[in-house]
Amino acid sequence: MKLSRVLLGVSLIAYSLCGCTPTQSKSDGKTKEGGVKIGRPEKKTLRRVIEQPASIEAFEETPLVARIPGYVARVNVDIGDHVKREQVLAEISVPEMLKEHNQKQALVALANAEVEQAKAFLDTAKANIATAAAMEREADANHERWKSETRRVEALVASKVVDKQILDETLFQFRSAEAKVQLAKAMAKESEARREKAVADIKAAEARVKVAVADEERYAALADYRYLRAPFDGIVTRRNIHTGHFLHPQGGASGVVFQVARIDTLRIVSDIPESEAIFVKNDLAVKIQAPIFKTPPVEAKIRRTSWTLDAKARTLRIEIDYPNKDAVFRPGMFVNVSFAVEFKDRITLPASAIFLHNDQPCCWRVVDGKAVRTPLKLGGREVPLVEILLMQVRENTWENPTGQEDVVLTNLGAVTDGKEVPEQRK
Repeated sequence: MKLSRVLLGVSLIAYSLCGCTPTQSKSDGKTKEGGVKIGRPEKKTLRRVIEQPASIEAFEETPLVARIPGYVARVNVDIGDHVKREQVLAEISVPEMLKEHNQKQALVALANAEVEQAKAFLDTAKANIATAAAMEREADANHERWKSETRRVEALVASKVVDKQILDETLFQFRSAEAKVQLAKAMAKESEARREKAVADIKAAEARVKVAVADEERYAALADYRYLRAPFDGIVTRRNIHTGHFLHPQGGASGVVFQVARIDTLRIVSDIPESEAIFVKNDLAVKIQAPIFKTPPVEAKIRRTSWTLDAKARTLRIEIDYPNKDAVFRPGMFVNVSFAVEFKDRITLPASAIFLHNDQPCCWRVVDGKAVRTPLKLGGREVPLVEILLMQVRENTWENPTGQEDVVLTNLGAVTDGKEVPEQRK
């Protein structure tokens, strides 16, 4: 801030002492020898170019770690190698885990066999139900036959056609048929119960299959971790293993086996100061220049921002997605990003009309033909124009400029406070 003020002072002194040609204003006048030119502030559109340092990052960069313990059996890539998504970068030797996986597969087969066995029992139970039903019908028919026979014999005994001994034999057969009916009904109920048990056994066996399959899939997933695969198309930027190394799952940087970066698209990241962050928005056009290259800047757009400012640094993080087709830029490189912001309808004065007094920007206003030193508060600038935010028209009284103020534009050294202004208008 202090440096910009010093530079402003230097430029203002240069304009006022070196007689630079002023910008034409609305109230142009002719300057006589020893005279000055008076004009009025004008509404202009100021264009400000904001430039900030930035760094290049890979669009994605993933550290890979071992998920299961084991010895490195094979390393397939090295740093700088381009890899494809799901490509195997290295393989870990885990023979014990593979044996356990085989055991889990056998248990799944056993559980499936138990389901088939339970289904066979169900078929048998259903057949037994059919047999019991047939036996029950036969017993009912036999029971009805002997019931009818008993009534007939009772009538014959009553008529004394046959003796009572035949009736006793008939009653015995009737009761025997009645018992067979009860037995057939019991067997039918037993068959029903066996069928229900067979159904329950099938459900239990199917549940055991699910448990066995889940356990087998868990071991299959663990066994698949023996392959360290690339998470996306990219390039290997770090390799921390060799064949025979023992790997153990652990967190932190010490456990990183490979690091893979995606470089087909890059993130260009910059932190914009609070004073300029208010002008930043998505899809704002920017230019990117790498100082290391003596080439014209490339164009891109701001893709996203953090929206909130960092509480400590008071900066807004912006990210630019840059397609890295020619692989010119690399992650870690330093670049500058710049973008232009337009300020429309700003009250401006030429820089030649502004000078410093006690480190305070001022201009000479002409009031009733006399010069009045007027402190200013400045805004943005675009050479040779400077935005005027406020004028101190009276002591401790600041007002917005209206554009109707008469201001000395040239030959500021010929003007003193309270003196008549040597000027002639058209």
